[in-house]
Amino acid sequence: MRDAVELEDRGVRTVVVHTQAFHSAAEQHIVSLGRPDYAGSVYLQHPVAALDPAAIEGRVDAVMPDIVAALQGHGRE
Repeated sequence: MRDAVELEDRGVRTVVVHTQAFHSAAEQHIVSLGRPDYAGSVYLQHPVAALDPAAIEGRVDAVMPDIVAALQGHGRE
């Protein structure tokens, strides 16, 4: 998150992909970094650690529109 916020502050749009289990922690981190307006967090279905590559790809495909929207600067949920 810190790297993403620093890049955003330099004008580089970013996306950070988390799993849903870390939604609250990611939001708290964004606030602690002074960027409650950060709109680049995207959340995958949790868990992913035990998934094979094809299953992970499926989860990423499911959030790809959110990733693209965040990179294009469209609003947050």
